[in-house]
Amino acid sequence: MRIATFLPHVGVFGGVRRYIELGNAWVDAGHEVTLYHPDGSPPGWLPCRARVRPLADAAAEASDVAWCSDAHTWGAFRDHRAGRHVCYVVLERDPLLAAALADDAVLLAANSTPLRRRLEQLARRPVIDGAGGIDVARFHPPAPRPAARATPLRVLVNGRRSRPKKGTDLVLAALRGLDGRVPEFETVLVDTPGPRDPDPRIGARTPPRTRWVLGATQDELAALYRDADVFVAAERKAGWCNGALEAMASGCAVACTTSGTTDFARDRETALVVPFRHPWFVRRAVARLLRDPALRARLGAAGPAEAARWRWELLAARLLDGIAAARTAAEVRAAGA
Repeated sequence: MRIATFLPHVGVFGGVRRYIELGNAWVDAGHEVTLYHPDGSPPGWLPCRARVRPLADAAAEASDVAWCSDAHTWGAFRDHRAGRHVCYVVLERDPLLAAALADDAVLLAANSTPLRRRLEQLARRPVIDGAGGIDVARFHPPAPRPAARATPLRVLVNGRRSRPKKGTDLVLAALRGLDGRVPEFETVLVDTPGPRDPDPRIGARTPPRTRWVLGATQDELAALYRDADVFVAAERKAGWCNGALEAMASGCAVACTTSGTTDFARDRETALVVPFRHPWFVRRAVARLLRDPALRARLGAAGPAEAARWRWELLAARLLDGIAAARTAAEVRAAGA
């Protein structure tokens, strides 16, 4: 199959990983994949086995199926000749959704079960199941598993303060209230700022014993997960929370909100799920994990098996299978006529 994917850039941020990883999985399965983005340069931070071309080339080429999740490349995506065009919705209240719903010839996919169900209500037709995404070859527990760590414990947090929906400042507020009330811990904030993003350290109100890791490579990021005792995610309006699943795959105990995590985070089984996105509730969950080594160990041991269910290669196959059963709005109307 000839598969085309459309991206606004190939940087570390903005959901780019999903398309690079899916492209790799499709190539490994024997498909021909082309990744189109404005300047056509290959990504430098993650291996990419797809053919990478400038966005302008898409108009002169054709594919069997084309995928897009971004308003900036929507025009080129729709002008590209393809047997099927799929809008892969990856965010709640995605600004792209209105255009996709208004386009009778576009299929819909969603990257989480709650988002898929919402889209099905809006579109009044089935939406392709696109939930998943994890590289368990990169994100995995340390081998052998280390003995229980003496304090300070390590709490890993997404440091992207330029994106309020990531919840970094909310998590920091929760952690500031824990000092002296739980075993001693170090907060590690990890971020790779975009070219227009401010330095996330400026103005950050951090707990004692905080360090920042900026611009980590993928191997360094995986090592940070393996070295952490607790990972905290407090996102809102997320489709799929990569960080929480990457931490879980790495054997790290996770405390998270429900945003982007409900497919894999089951309270007290694979994670501690925070019922309300508020510092008090986040603080309570993190305190439980820091005080209870047995709970940390149990959740950490459950994470890798859960993560394995959401591997990229499984998702890549499910997405292509879903196209066969999916119907556009125009096809639904024609069937009912």
